[in-house]
Parts: sequence; structure tokens; C-alpha cells
Amino acid sequence: MTPLRRAATAALAALALVAPATASAQTYDDTAYFATADTLQLQLDKLWNERRGYYEGGGGGVEPMINSLMLLGHSVAAMEGHTGPSRNDERARALALELVKGPYVTTKALGQSHAPGWTNSMNGKGFQHLVFDAEVVDGLVYAYKARKELQLPETTVTAIREAISRTARGSFWRYPTIRLNQINWYALMYAADATVTGDPALLKRDFGAQLNRFVREAKTNFGPGMRFHYLPHERLNHPANVDSAEYANIVLSFTRFYDQARRAGMAPLDLNKKRIVSEWIERAVAGYWTHGGYMNWDSGLGFERWHQSKKLGLTQQALIGIASAPSLSDPKWQAYAKYMLDQSLGFYLKTAERDGGIADALFFNVHAVPQGVGSARLGAARVLANAARAIDAGLGEKRSTQPPALYSFDPDIGRLAVTTPAYNTAIVAVNQRAFPYGGLDLARLFDGKQEVAANIGGTPPASFGALIRDVAGRRVLASQIGRSSVDRSVTPLRLTKAPSGAGASAASAVGFAFAGAFTDLQATGTISGSAGSLRVTHRFAPRWIQTRWDVTRSGNRALSADILFPSTGRSASVVAVLKDGSQVRVGDQRIALSRIARFEVTSQHSGYTVTPLSRPAGAAAHLLRPAAQSSAPDAGPTLAVQLARNERFSKVAFTARITPRN
Repeated sequence: MTPLRRAATAALAALALVAPATASAQTYDDTAYFATADTLQLQLDKLWNERRGYYEGGGGGVEPMINSLMLLGHSVAAMEGHTGPSRNDERARALALELVKGPYVTTKALGQSHAPGWTNSMNGKGFQHLVFDAEVVDGLVYAYKARKELQLPETTVTAIREAISRTARGSFWRYPTIRLNQINWYALMYAADATVTGDPALLKRDFGAQLNRFVREAKTNFGPGMRFHYLPHERLNHPANVDSAEYANIVLSFTRFYDQARRAGMAPLDLNKKRIVSEWIERAVAGYWTHGGYMNWDSGLGFERWHQSKKLGLTQQALIGIASAPSLSDPKWQAYAKYMLDQSLGFYLKTAERDGGIADALFFNVHAVPQGVGSARLGAARVLANAARAIDAGLGEKRSTQPPALYSFDPDIGRLAVTTPAYNTAIVAVNQRAFPYGGLDLARLFDGKQEVAANIGGTPPASFGALIRDVAGRRVLASQIGRSSVDRSVTPLRLTKAPSGAGASAASAVGFAFAGAFTDLQATGTISGSAGSLRVTHRFAPRWIQTRWDVTRSGNRALSADILFPSTGRSASVVAVLKDGSQVRVGDQRIALSRIARFEVTSQHSGYTVTPLSRPAGAAAHLLRPAAQSSAPDAGPTLAVQLARNERFSKVAFTARITPRN
């Protein structure tokens, strides 16, 4: 075993001793956060180039950001007197100087041209984007804060101060300039300028103006239920505006700087604007995050963003901000945010270990839009930096609280997100053609540890739901097909029992979240076509989901009706547990439903139980074998409960309880 491998193994063992291993374990403290940073530092150490004096990212325009994030980790380790692998003062001094030289330019470059600012290349010959500025500046600010502990030369300190201040005070960053509605980058730059210059003018004035405008324009930034519009200037039904879990959280990371701005003299939000922000925070925690530490992820940018590991680290910063900004939300939501952050760090480390040390660039083998090794390394560096940010934000001294079962509901797109300690899932009735999956059934199903219990996406037959086919096997109707657009006169999914949102419709006003804790949540929706109609009715409990499918046929055609239960992985299987206790592997041959007590669906890393609560006469079980799909790349066999087989039935129905395995 190599010294690096031994050190990595030791760091993982240390993390196992201090980090929560189960949902009920204690919260992360500074020791656990440093163990996370140290584990990732050991994996990224191999990127260090001693001759060049920086970490080599591997292409893709990520090197300035990776090096800034590594600098951030080194700086917090120095400030806190840490002695583990993430402490490296010599490298920090080299990086701080390099980042205000190579990638920093005083003449405009290609892209989002401005000067001064940063490019995405360590030699300055690259492209510009506001993210490149902000992410590099964040690392430099931490180096500035740790300047004494790092023994930064005064020339480097001065260079950091001048580069940040000159950039932040340029017209590219000053109010009223805004990139879409992404106020977070501006908040970061204004806070950085205040930190290195001691002058809070931008933080007080420009940040206040940016934040007030963002909330004032809530009707274009959000939809009913507080779903996020990535392109507020575009039409409502633009694919990118269906929602964006990643960009909603990225923008919400402005919370990292809110209390600093208030201390610097920024005026508080008025009561109504503060209420809107608080509602958004609750919607974000309940609707975008899971008890397993991952995003309940739907993105209007589709495969250009969905399940990219480099985005997870950006989104985690919203949780850091929520957990450390006591004036913006109820204390319980701050404690929930810390819990989900801690679980998210653990999720990343578990995935990284499974993938060989650094998590792949795309989670869950989604590969419709491939990502390079640089993206994977950037993802690791961002998570490392977040562990350090959590320490600096004081989260190691705060307690987390495991949330109860949570939900959020967006009535115009029929998105119902559910997360409990036992499972997480979502229904997305309207997909606006942003992604292939969607409909009235579960779009995905994970267990409480964020392992894939059933699927990550997919369309019939690699999905949940009712599938109606003609005698030639052609699909004529299915419940898991997403609507292509929002119609204010049509509410595609309705909550029939919920703490809030039971009366919400597609025409509901913007500015109110239908989200929170639940013990019994019920929803229903209908889809119709020339072949008939399908009504799907769900009941969510903290440990299980119960669904009823009502199929009504139109016309005289003979049709087949199947209810689908998907799986994931090459080794996935379905076993029928018969009423006499014996077990039969489900295959192509039909097994009478009357003989079956329950089904055990086993995916690659998890699974779930399907318990029939009704057994229509003549119903039988068999397997369908779907091909891989873009949103179901590892589709396993699908259990199909066949209610009718080439029959001229009038109505058929089926009810089942789904219990994820933990």
C-alpha cells in the first residue's frame, strides 16, 4: 500500500469515528468537517505540481477555481490551527500569489468580457464568466483572513486587496448590473470587497439594492409554490423555467453574506420581503433536499446540469448560508439545513469511495452529456471547501436536527417533492420538454440513504405508472408521460390532504410556499386520451407510499393494461413472495396475482417491496425488460402487474403499497 493510500485509508477511518453514520447519529462538529476536508485533500494531493506551484485540474477551464478552493481549505486549516492534511501553509502562500497573477487580467478577455477580472486559465489566456471571478475571489478572501497564520508576504496581501477591490468596484459588478437573477455572486463580491478593504459601501448599498430588486420581482423569479425560474426574462413555458434545483440553491447561497451585510449597516428587508425569503428557504429545504443529503433534483437545463457532481458543491453553500443566517428563517429550518449539509458531505464521500477516491463527474451513471475529469476534480474541491466553510461559519458548534417527513408542492407544474428518513421521491406532472421523464407517477425513488431503490428517471416501461397498449404492443396511453406546458386553467396534480396547499391551483399567487412537515399527504391527477383516461391517487406516509390506479377505457379496441414498478442495475431482480411463504422469481411467464402476498424488487444497491392491496380477477405479474434510456441509463427489469390482456374492458383498478428498503 502506498503512503498516499495509507493516509487516505486513515483519514476515512477517522471520519467514520466522528461523522454521523446513520440518520439518527449526532451532528458534525469541527473534527468531522476537518476529517471530510482531509479525506478529499489526500485524494487531490496528487494534482499538485511543485514546479508550477499549483494544482493541475486536468482541463476544462477549471484550474483557477480548483486552486482557489484548495487555497480556501488550506486557509481555514491555518486559521483554526488544524494539523491534518488540509493544512499546507507553503502551498497556500504559493497559490495566493499565483491567483492574483496568472488568471487575473487587466484587459478584457473573451466571454463575459470585463476588466479587471479572472479567466478560467492559470495563464490568463482563457474565457471570462462571473463565476470565475466569484469562486477565485472567495478563496482569496479566506487567504486574506488567514494572512497572519499563513505568514503571507505583505506584497501578496496588497495584491489580493487591490485585485478584489478593483474588480468588485468595476461596472461589471456594480448595481444595477445583474446576470439573470443570480444575486449570490454579487453578494459574494461585495462581501469580499468589504472584508479586504474595510469599506462596507458596496455591501450596504449594492447588495441591499440587488436583494430588494430580486424579492420585488418575485413574480418573474418564481412560480406558484416558489419554484425557481432560471430565465426570468423568458416566457413561462421556456424549458429552463420549469424549475432548477441547482440554480435555486446557488442563488439562495446569498444567505452566506446576509448577516455580514446587516452588521455592516445594510437595511433589513421589510416584513413582506423577509416573509417571501423565509417561505423560499422552507420551500428550498423541503423541496430541493433529501434526508440522504442529495438534491431532489429536477432541472430545466436538463442533462446540461442534471446530476453533475461539480454542481453539488455549489448547491451545498445554500445550506451553509441558511444554517448560519439566523435572521432569515425559523431556527428549526436552520437546524434542518445543517443536518442536510452534514448528510450531503457524507453522501459525497460515500460516492467518492465507491468511485475510487473522487466521485465521478456525473452521479448515478447519467451520461447523456459527458463531463471530463476536470469536472470531477472541481466537484471534489468544492465539497472540500464547503467542509472548511462550514467550520468558518461556526456550524461545527451548532446542533442539527433530523427533519421530519417533508414535502413541497408547485401546483402549476404539479411537482410534489417528498423526503422522509426512509425514502425520497417526486412527482413532476409538467416537464416543459426540459427532460424526458415526468407524469402523474413517481419520477424516481431513493431510499433514506440515497441509494436508488427503484429508478432515477425514465419513461415507460422504465418507470412507475399505468401503461395501456394495443394488441400490437403500441403504447396508446400512459400515466407517466409529462405534460409539455403550463396552463393556468389546468391543475395537473392536486393535493387532497396536506398541511398546506390542498386548495392550491395552477392559478395560485406567487409568494407562498406549500411546504413543510407531514404525516399523511394525499394527491391525485388525471390524464386522458383517445384510448381512455387514467386517474392516479397517491398517499404518502413517512415509511411508505400507497397508490391507486383507475383505468377507464374508451372505444371498442382491445387493450392491455399494466401497472409498472421499475428497478435499476444489471443485477436487479423481482421476486414474488407467495401466500404460502415460498418465493418465485418473476420472469416472462405470467404469475397469477391471486397467489402473491408481495413482491421484492431488488436494485443494484437497494430495493423496495410492493404489496398488492387489491387483486383484480385475472390479474397477473410478469417482467418487462426496458432498454437503457437517457434518464434511466441502468434500467433494470420492470415488474408489470397486468390487469387486462388484449381485452375490451370498461374499467380496471389496482392499489399497491410501496415500501422502500432501508
